[in-house]
Amino acid sequence: MSSIPESIIALEQAEREAFTDVYHAAGPDVVAMAGLSVTPLTHSVVLAANRIDVLALNRVLGLGLHGPVPDGSLDEVLDTLASCGSPRFFVPLAPVPGHDALARALEGRGLRRYNNWIRLARDLNDIPTAPPTDVQVSEIDRTSASTFGRIVATAFEYPPAVAPLAGLTVGRPGWRHYLAYDGDVPIAAAAMYLTDDAVWFGFAATDAAHRGRGAQQSLVVRRLRDAAAAGCSHVSVETAEDTVTKDAPSFRNLKRLGFKNVYTRPNYLWTNPAP
Repeated sequence: MSSIPESIIALEQAEREAFTDVYHAAGPDVVAMAGLSVTPLTHSVVLAANRIDVLALNRVLGLGLHGPVPDGSLDEVLDTLASCGSPRFFVPLAPVPGHDALARALEGRGLRRYNNWIRLARDLNDIPTAPPTDVQVSEIDRTSASTFGRIVATAFEYPPAVAPLAGLTVGRPGWRHYLAYDGDVPIAAAAMYLTDDAVWFGFAATDAAHRGRGAQQSLVVRRLRDAAAAGCSHVSVETAEDTVTKDAPSFRNLKRLGFKNVYTRPNYLWTNPAP
């Protein structure tokens, strides 16, 4: 089997480290409230929030990223999902050697292809200028963590319990968080996680009443500049696929600002068969 491209490993690993750190940042009260758990396995890590039925918080990350996944290891993953207590899980598959065989093995165990996310990336040369807007962007600290979490949870129509999770990493090593303001009113949020020379962009959310004003484009440009100043060489982000049946404004914003499609990553859905 051919080796896995180092570029794919780096991009996927940055996302995996970022999401795992969200769970590690949680204190006992948040762990109990959300039912959080992190289960490292031989070929992946399982992140669960069994009291919050949000697929973004119940995921298997890294499956197949470091080589073939034997049937026994795949069964271990699915047994772990069943033991976590969450009703549903996402199982994303990066386009690594053995991808097709792994996809067939998942389908043979009852999982189905749910949707696709697109991995986009760009280097940090020729950073564009944000379009004219009256929105102002500021980097935040822990004093604004609850505001950050509220905007993320509300914008994605997540349960209120997600808000504390989204703000947990504000102020932690490797993380930088930002809010966009209309005057004194925070209207949009975004974050980035720095690992070696790679950066992962995430938690991009805008209050529904303030969309279309350029807040996210301003947040992207600010993060690009700060990542370049930190000595990083490239950034990546995953977003929903833009199709004729599903509008994905984040995808279009990123493309306007120089991000390129790196690969399409299907998400397989596991549903708990227990009542």
